Amino acid sequence: MLNPITWLETLGTIGAVTKCRVAGRDATLVDGYARIGELFSATRAGQGTVWWVGNGGSCAICSHLAQDALNKLSVRSQVLSDPSLMTCMANDFGYAEVYSRPLRRLVRPGDCLVAISSSGNSQNIVNCADFALEVGLGLITLSAFGEDNKLWSHMSDVALFLPMRLYGLVEVGHEALLHAAIECQFLAEKE
Repeated sequence: MLNPITWLETLGTIGAVTKCRVAGRDATLVDGYARIGELFSATRAGQGTVWWVGNGGSCAICSHLAQDALNKLSVRSQVLSDPSLMTCMANDFGYAEVYSRPLRRLVRPGDCLVAISSSGNSQNIVNCADFALEVGLGLITLSAFGEDNKLWSHMSDVALFLPMRLYGLVEVGHEALLHAAIECQFLAEKE
């Protein structure tokens, strides 16, 4: 039985157990972070936008980290989780299109997408990753549970995978991974 102390100890292993791919090839987490930094910097330099998509807890992570990226990295950063927008898209086009439909109208060349799905199989998130690949957006994906998930297998600039199955560990882990990317880039740029 998992107890709170074991849960916290497991959380402490995030950096050691996270798997990373850069451009579809296995890579170190250090290489993944370097590429994320490049994507955020290039997006800012090109006056592009970092778009964030996720469901449930992942949506909350997107909302939080989008404002951190804007505040700390001075990069345009947006979530698509406005309730009126989401319910309109879901009602008119189905939940699988709740994010990709607005992205098709809003993205510009030089933009970047951060797509988060604990299972890696949420069709609405996979649709966004497909669209990003189709139009050449920078793409960062975060997933967990099984290595056979669609998002981990998807071609992307950077893919991060947590080999964990508890939503809480995965969600806090994904948020920690992204916080590390943003805060460390912020600190490096201040020096």
